[in-house]
Amino acid sequence: MNKLIKILSFVSISLLILTNVQAQEWNVSAEEKAMELGVTFTEEIQDAGNSIYKKSCKMCHGDVTIAASNDRELPLAPNLGATDWQKANTDGEIFTKITSGKGGMPPFSGSLSDDDRWKIVAFIRSNYDAYIPPNTNKAAEAPKVEKFAGTIKDIETIYNDAAQSFTVRIIAIDDNGHPAKAKGVKVDLFVKRYFGNMALFEGERTDENGEIVIEAGNLKADNEGNISIIAQTSDKSIISKKNITISYAQEWENPILGRNIWGTSARTPIWMLVSYLVFTFGTLSVLGWAVFQLLRIHNLRER
Repeated sequence: MNKLIKILSFVSISLLILTNVQAQEWNVSAEEKAMELGVTFTEEIQDAGNSIYKKSCKMCHGDVTIAASNDRELPLAPNLGATDWQKANTDGEIFTKITSGKGGMPPFSGSLSDDDRWKIVAFIRSNYDAYIPPNTNKAAEAPKVEKFAGTIKDIETIYNDAAQSFTVRIIAIDDNGHPAKAKGVKVDLFVKRYFGNMALFEGERTDENGEIVIEAGNLKADNEGNISIIAQTSDKSIISKKNITISYAQEWENPILGRNIWGTSARTPIWMLVSYLVFTFGTLSVLGWAVFQLLRIHNLRER
């Protein structure tokens, strides 16, 4: 009997492993593999795909970061910026996988349009330096986005108190070591909060001066008027953290000092204090009576 149980257990585990392995395999037809990018490979399309990716894909796959191979471990889904994965998949394969899903990945054919799914593909491909965009039927072939060729050294965040705005500036040098204006670099800006970071913007590109300017009124600061800012390139290669003082400090109200029922005993109505004391005394009395009866029962059994 024990031998039979062991055999059945082995078969069950084997089937479970086999099912899990099969769930990781993708069945993509030759016709689907041959499909080319269904949108033009422009900055606007890539940025739109980035926004859709963050809403629909980031929760499982995380940020798309350029790496030689997948640097994620289960339960995280693979890094779609891995060079070996990008090289092994055609545009059609990526689109089909997004469309049909597999295993733990749901199909997005019902929640995202064909155009939106192609935009995600365009965004994913923007993280692959060797990618050459095809000529699509929707518009003339768009040139590949020109990336900043220099070296990014730092990110500077400046707060304009009068305009209540932030200027995020990329500090960079060219190949000759001279200061350069880093145009077209994707940047994220967050305000640090107790339970996570609040995004002021994500994936915005710097202008011809290597800057991004954003209005940021009505931010909540601490009692001293300070906020903590995190500015980073979207690929997280450069991260800058800074405390900034703004003029409109948040005045926190102490709830104990207000007219709250449970603020202080002096502000609590008499009827509520009496009710609380009666309820507490009654509960303790019932618990005491129960303990007393249990002790009586125990003594009777001993006799």
